[in-house]
Amino acid sequence: MNLDHYRSGEGPIPQTMRSWYLFGAGMQNFGRDDAPIIEDIPSTGADELLARVDAVGICASDAKMIQLGNEYPLFRGRDLAADPARMGHELALTVARVGDRLKDRYQVGQRLGQQPDVYYQSRRSAIGMILPGGMSEYMELGAEILQGDGGAYVLPVTDALSYADVALSEPWACVDAAYRPFRRTKPLPGGLLWISGNSDWFDLDFDLEARLVIASDLSEKTKAQLRVRAENIVWANGLTAEQVAQDYGDGGIDDIILLQPAADQVIAAQRALTRRGTLKIGARGAIGKVEIDISRIHYDFIAIMGTAQPSLATAYSAERNRSELARKGTLLIHGGGGPMGQMHLQRALTIPEGPSVIIVTNRGQERLRACEERYASLAARRGIHLIMLSPRESPGRLEALVDELGGCDDILMMFPDLAETERLPALLKAGGVINLFAGLPPGNAIAVDIDRLIGAGCQIIGTSGSSLADQARVLEKATVGQIAPARIVSAVGALDAAKDAVHAVNERRYSGKIVLYPALAGLPLTSIVALGERFPAVRRSLGADGSWTKAAEEALFREFLD
Repeated sequence: MNLDHYRSGEGPIPQTMRSWYLFGAGMQNFGRDDAPIIEDIPSTGADELLARVDAVGICASDAKMIQLGNEYPLFRGRDLAADPARMGHELALTVARVGDRLKDRYQVGQRLGQQPDVYYQSRRSAIGMILPGGMSEYMELGAEILQGDGGAYVLPVTDALSYADVALSEPWACVDAAYRPFRRTKPLPGGLLWISGNSDWFDLDFDLEARLVIASDLSEKTKAQLRVRAENIVWANGLTAEQVAQDYGDGGIDDIILLQPAADQVIAAQRALTRRGTLKIGARGAIGKVEIDISRIHYDFIAIMGTAQPSLATAYSAERNRSELARKGTLLIHGGGGPMGQMHLQRALTIPEGPSVIIVTNRGQERLRACEERYASLAARRGIHLIMLSPRESPGRLEALVDELGGCDDILMMFPDLAETERLPALLKAGGVINLFAGLPPGNAIAVDIDRLIGAGCQIIGTSGSSLADQARVLEKATVGQIAPARIVSAVGALDAAKDAVHAVNERRYSGKIVLYPALAGLPLTSIVALGERFPAVRRSLGADGSWTKAAEEALFREFLD
């Protein structure tokens, strides 16, 4: 078989395939005897596809699943020993067989990207966790994937993209999704809103389209404005956030407006919000430090904003709910030496009106050096000052540097650490944004000077995961050359190298991503540098900075397939 024949997707399909399953917590339960298992190729029903797996990216969440086993959130209640999970969710696929009723929509040889966060009949069915994943030579695509709540959770791709580009479009979609507007700029129409607090300073200067407004302990001025701005109002003094959530909201409140609250009211209010809920605070005087559950910001997308201006509408304005990086600003990517940090860096270096200064921190220098080698020339071409810094090796240097620069406009928090997260607000300038890209388990809180956030118009936001639309947008950007997903690849291997790849992730052996190619039997996990030394044709096809390219991938496939 040569590369052209492989691309066609035609030819005999074997009767069996190799697959990696997780049978419980710990690396000893990943596969059998340090190897994938052999299983039958799935049959293909009339409404199903059989897809060949061309590439699978190794994700840090794969390592976490193996570590936690049944304790991993999406495995809870499942006996992995009896019902093992076939892993793999960063995938590039080619259609190998088409069910009879799908032949008008799919063809053998058609290339597909895969969005793993599948919803089917209002149930989450994540690939590689709930549904069988693609850490295999082939995978079945059934109704859950092809007829899901969001439509088909596969995305057609062109031959302009490498297999690695397509597989890594999933983590790239998580990065790109961190910058799309997702917070409401008005209370939820048809939702539940609670407004509480006695203050004549603030004006309720926007209409409330909530299905129900609960009003507690308001001034006469606010009451009069509320009667004009809302229709269905319940007047109930003395209520707490918990009482409102339980009595009127089926356990949660969509939007809360607090006027001159005490710190304990703010703490209780954030707990009472529904997913994607908003808490808007109007405050002139001091509230003090407030314990903010940052896991809710990251996983539940709750938004906490405020204003000291008379107009409460200012707290809902687009300017006060920024998610894109500030134009010509200063960006700190804290813990940015790893794969996800590098994706954020590449994006910041390539967007049309990005930052003028980017600081990348990492504990050790090795990843920083690799990052600088990969992106220094791009930064220079764009006229962006790129700074690499290890706070561990240069204590106090980060704070001094940020002070010299006048503060950060944007901070990306790339690793889950409470103490480090707690010190970040002090590094923001007025109007600055902290994006909590790394998540902590529920209940983890940091003490935040809420007065400074409100007075300076700063934000702490968080994002988690991606959608089908996010991944489609990334694939489009990659196709036109706006981003290069595979640029962050540091090592590749065959499917049999999966266990070594997970060990490498745990050991932080490589600065970038690992991609496995099931078709390249016999290829051990190998760095891009070592691969170039072994195969001159691959070396000649690498990028000018030594990065992985479509041409290098093709050269490698020819070495094995031809």
